[in-house]
Amino acid sequence: MSKAKAYAALNAHSALVPFDIERRAPGPDDVQIQILYCGVCHSDLHTARNEWHNTL
Repeated sequence: MSKAKAYAALNAHSALVPFDIERRAPGPDDVQIQILYCGVCHSDLHTARNEWHNTL
């Protein structure tokens, strides 16, 4: 297992905070990549805040 760094909204009213995610070991059919940069789409924030009412 390995860890990945992420940002998470812990509830619909909190800001995004640093979060560690436990990753399973890659399987024989998996591809492993290194991600250098990413962004947050504004629709992700709407979903995290439940502004579109139970879209998950």
